[in-house]
This record gives sequence, C-alpha cells and structure tokens, in this order.
Amino acid sequence: MATSRARALTVSNLDNMMENKQQIGGKQLIKPAPSGTRGVLGDIRNKTRNVRIAIDQPSKDLKMGKPKLRKAQDENKVEEKGKKEETKMDLGKDEVEEMDISGVNIGYPEIEDIDKDDIGDPQLAVDYVQDIYKYLRFLEKEQSIKQEYLAGQTVILPKMRRVLVDWIVGVHLQFRLLPETLYTTVAILDRFLQNHLKSIDRTTLQLVGVGAMLVASKYEEIFAPEIKDFVYITDKAYTERDIIRMELKILEGIEFNLGRPLPIHFLRRASKAGGVEPITHTLAKYIMELSLCDYSLAHELPSMIAASALALSIRLLDAGVGSMEEVWTPVLVYYTTYTLPELLPTIQKLATILAAAPSARLSAVYQKYSNRKLMKISKIPSLDQPMLKEMAAGQF
Repeated sequence: MATSRARALTVSNLDNMMENKQQIGGKQLIKPAPSGTRGVLGDIRNKTRNVRIAIDQPSKDLKMGKPKLRKAQDENKVEEKGKKEETKMDLGKDEVEEMDISGVNIGYPEIEDIDKDDIGDPQLAVDYVQDIYKYLRFLEKEQSIKQEYLAGQTVILPKMRRVLVDWIVGVHLQFRLLPETLYTTVAILDRFLQNHLKSIDRTTLQLVGVGAMLVASKYEEIFAPEIKDFVYITDKAYTERDIIRMELKILEGIEFNLGRPLPIHFLRRASKAGGVEPITHTLAKYIMELSLCDYSLAHELPSMIAASALALSIRLLDAGVGSMEEVWTPVLVYYTTYTLPELLPTIQKLATILAAAPSARLSAVYQKYSNRKLMKISKIPSLDQPMLKEMAAGQF
C-alpha cells in the first residue's frame, strides 16, 4: 500500500502548504477606520478589501493516525455438542455498537491499516485515534444543530443567514485565519441562533456573526484579531462594548462548549483512508465550504458532510471510476462509518450547490477557490461535465 501512503502524505503536505502563514512578526497592518457608519441592513457585506492583517500562524494539521486492528481469539467450548467453535477475528463488538457503525460489515477479510507506517510518530496519536474519533462522533451529536431551526418566525430568514455566512467567509479570508476558525464560527453562529432567536433581530444579526468569529478566533488562533479590527470591518456599525457584550452572551448561550468537531477534521482522516490526490482533497474542501452557506445543510453532522464531499470529489475527478459504488470502497466505509446509501441524499444536495456556485449571487467561496494557491479548483473543467448535473438530479 505504498501508493496510498504516498498520497496521504501528499494531502498532508498540501494542507500544511495552504494553511501555514508567512511570519511577519505578528504585527497588524491595518488602516484607520473611516469616518461615518453604514447601515447594517442596507448592505450586510461591509468593507473587507482594505483590511490587511498579517498573522504568524503555525500549521494546524489535525491528521491523526489509527491503531492496528486488534485481533483476539475466543475459543468457546460447547459441552452439548462436544466441539469447539472456529477461531475468528474480534474487532470489539461492544465498541463498534457504541460507535453506531451502521451498515459496516465487520466481516471484511482484510481492512488496510492506514496508520501502520505512523506508529513511531507520537504526534499522530496512533494508539488513541480509535477512541478519539469515537468521542468526536459522540460529541458532534451532543452539540448538534436542529433541522429547520429558523422555522416558526419571520424575523431572521434563511436568506439572511446565507448573506451573513458569505460575509464571514470574506472577512475570514481577509484576516488570513485558519480553516478551523471559519467552521467553528459558523457552528457557533447556528448553535447560538437556534436557542436565542427571540433575543436577536435584524439589526443585531451581523453582531452575532462578529461575536461568533471573535470567540472562534480566540479558540483556534495563536494570534487572534483584536476587537478594534472587528469594529473596523463593520464600518463602526458596532462599538467595542457591543462586541464584548455579544461575545459574553454567545459564550453563555452555548454554555462555553466550543469543541464541536469540524468537517475538516473528518475530511483529513477520510482522505488518508482513501489515499486521494491533493486535487481531490482540495475539491472536497471547496465543496464543504460551499455547504456552509446552505441553510438546508446546517443540521447535517460534520462527519456526514466530510464523507459526502469526498465521495463527490472522487467521483468527479477520477475518470477510471464507473459508478459511486466503486468510489465508496470498503476501506472508506470502515474508516468513515458511513455506507453509500446513507451518503446519497447529502451527496445530491452538495452536487446541486456545486453546480450552481459559478452563477450564484453570493460567491465568496467560489472566488476564494478560484485563486492559484487553491489550484483554481472552482474553475476546473471537471465541474462543467454533465455528470455533476445528473448527480444533482439524483442520477447516480
């Protein structure tokens, strides 16, 4: 499996290359705020082009290893029949049931151990990765987001959330923050809104987004933007005191639970299991970021989004694959815990969003991934093929 290992390393190197920050001494280079304010509701996408913050950030690749499959032989004597049962592989039935691996055939004769070459690397936590991902899947359900949480009221509409998230993507890009910060920001935003809609109106919606990004930056970044930077990015629509109050309100609203698992965590693991090329990994990241703006996908589990994005990416880029069944191999089923039938509804939604991205009115993610540093992945010819529209229509 040397090829798979080499591909996985290439994916890791790509993440490091794209996520590392150039060291400029941590000094902020930001222009003074212009005089006057702009109405928040008039144009929620306030100025981002003139904000330039250079932050020294280390790479934050959360790729983790997986321990070897444990084998145990259990020979049970059957006194009535006077013979022994055959020795068989025991993958830890109780643990598998607790992880809710529905549809996974634990009778696979051989599942490639994708971490066998990483046992000597303490940073990859090979000995603990099975328990780590078991806990992450538990945690993503504990800190879940309700489906259609904006229903039943007419103050905050789904299109307002979409505009706000698009603006957050632009601010995140201008501040040069880590990918984890973007996903954490949107997760905090949704988790807070679903329980505190009555206390939020249209004049404070953007303030919630700013507060969520401030909290996420402090949690994920080494050098987080200062509050005055957020005052400037909103054209002084809010004061520092307003942002601090909202920050405290958000933390209390989510009960200081900030460790929700992110799609990027699961994608790195799935890409390693699939042994995919860097371009496939990057396309999956592009698809996942497009999903952030879509309200209908806000409730989906991060692990589901990651697995579906990777499956769609492989199908679009691998010309040698004839069907989705060939894409989603037993190895990917085992390491992601999702079978293909479980992924197909989400894959269809992601394909619809991906096909509509070039002509969408809100295009922050599309423009971001048209950059050369991200392989201009949003403009590759593979996204123009009829196959994408067929999958968006449910034809797999």
